[in-house]
Amino acid sequence: MMIRNALIRTLLALSVLFIAAPALADDARSPAPDFTLRTLSGDRVKLSDYRGKVVLLSFWATWCGPCKQELPVLQALLDKHGKDGLAVLAVNIDDPKTAAEVRRFVADRKLSMPVPLDSDSKVLGKFNPRFAVPFLQVIDTEGRRAFQHTGFSSGAETTLEAEVASLLAQKPATTSNP
Repeated sequence: MMIRNALIRTLLALSVLFIAAPALADDARSPAPDFTLRTLSGDRVKLSDYRGKVVLLSFWATWCGPCKQELPVLQALLDKHGKDGLAVLAVNIDDPKTAAEVRRFVADRKLSMPVPLDSDSKVLGKFNPRFAVPFLQVIDTEGRRAFQHTGFSSGAETTLEAEVASLLAQKPATTSNP
């Protein structure tokens, strides 16, 4: 088990070196796989509960440098567009033994979005079989994959902001979800 986890961590670390790539064409507008995870605070988060909102689903780890750059950008988008129907789920894939480190990381950066825990990376694998982080999946108000991005580099926030604004402009007038 330890060797498997070490191998997964190594593969994930190497994957952040890949050039950021847009969504595969066959994933575009397909339904996002539903999942339920526990958050750092112990609450359950179910993706389908966010139907009617635009959801930024970010997979990250405390040891991932580009993840540390992306999360503040996502927080800024949430601060700017949360009242308009944007939700952000920052899905952490760290080992369960490092929960205290994840809590400290989130608190230090004043992240207000839910932080679901995917320590076995099963949910990440449903969205990104390459297990690369950071990995961002944007879900539209109908629960479909709208946009995905692997990696993070300066300037990516401009593209993400445009994608979010476009999807929010299309969203239904009423939402009753989290």
